[in-house]
Amino acid sequence: MTPRALILGLGLLAATLHAQEIDTARALTALREAQLACTIDSAKLWHKSLCGPIALADRQTRLVIANDTVSGRHYLRLSDGFVLVLPATQFIANTSFRWGDRDWTLVALPLPADLYQRISLLMHEVFHREQGALGLRAVDELNNHLDFREGREWLRLEYRALAAALQASDSKTLASHAKDALLFRAMRRSLYPGSDSLETALEIQEGLPEYTGQHLALELTGEGRNRVARYVLDYEKNTPSFVRAFAYGTGPALGVLLDTLDRSWRDDVRTTRDLSALLARALKYQPPKNLAAAARRAAPQYGWHDIEREEAARDSTRAPLLHEYRARLADGPSLLLRQSKDSLSWGYDPTTMIAFDLRTTIYPWGTFSAPWGKLEVEKNGVLVANDFSTIRVGLREPPDKTDRITGDGWTLTLSPGWTVRPDSAKPGSFVVTKGE
Repeated sequence: MTPRALILGLGLLAATLHAQEIDTARALTALREAQLACTIDSAKLWHKSLCGPIALADRQTRLVIANDTVSGRHYLRLSDGFVLVLPATQFIANTSFRWGDRDWTLVALPLPADLYQRISLLMHEVFHREQGALGLRAVDELNNHLDFREGREWLRLEYRALAAALQASDSKTLASHAKDALLFRAMRRSLYPGSDSLETALEIQEGLPEYTGQHLALELTGEGRNRVARYVLDYEKNTPSFVRAFAYGTGPALGVLLDTLDRSWRDDVRTTRDLSALLARALKYQPPKNLAAAARRAAPQYGWHDIEREEAARDSTRAPLLHEYRARLADGPSLLLRQSKDSLSWGYDPTTMIAFDLRTTIYPWGTFSAPWGKLEVEKNGVLVANDFSTIRVGLREPPDKTDRITGDGWTLTLSPGWTVRPDSAKPGSFVVTKGE
């Protein structure tokens, strides 16, 4: 196809923007808002400019409304933005990705109508683009203990104490609630050895981006700490799963409190890599010797009894669901895929994940790609090892040895040279392998 034909083809795609009801006005406005946010910041927050390429992508058409172009790619001007087509191999998700010779921010359309939420989202993802250069990238750890009853209870108490600290009108009250938050965190971690390293890693990887987004949203809108407090309380009450999502709630709360207590914390976090340790340092806080007794004394003022009742009801609902997943994905016939984490790309909703145990997690739906091909799970779940070494879907009947295999709620498209064979370790099950 000639360059002229490519441009005409892109023009035809761009003409579908209105037919697909893509809100181009909001997308272009959001790009201008992101530019304004990073200009206002002027590298003050992280000693590095956050300005850079942003792509807002429509899932249906794969059209991108961007603030820049890509070398060698055809584009159309749209006001002060550009329309391009996203590469076919790139998942559309809120993330950072390599496009051409640069790192880009990618955000899926549509965007929130609320200005604060829109800036928070965009600048969260902008931080991900710059995270490696800032030396603040971390392992994307899952925190399965936060799907179990006690883990959730003490986390929800922590959220409420953090929100109360953010709402405080004087430094003494702020410090009292912030210390309670650290107390509840210490209590939770005492119940799950090793959880401290898992939690701190995810707070660096996702908590810092969310803090950055909300900090810049506060700057742009002029709102105060109460906006973050309302966000934290809503997050505590309405987030289905904290396994991969808890740091989206704690990160902005801890960061905004540290902005009040210790302005040097953003320099120090590069070496400590622990937000709660920095808060404890700022407050000169040490956990009490009788941790459990102190935590239980403090808990009632944050609605502990209501939380206990709600979590007991959740456990009752969760038990039969886990039994069903176990029968279908663990005990029953299944299809096993193996890969390394570095070779796997995936898209999923981090707020829906279900802890199967401390080392494996159920993704109710998602898309996974690796050298073996592409797995699309629309319903009934998939069981994934937390190190991403294995993925397992349920089978109702032996799979056909074709390049496209369908199951109950999932479809696997195999790459050339890959096939399925019986799994010798699990009779009645199968494994994807390369070659015959």
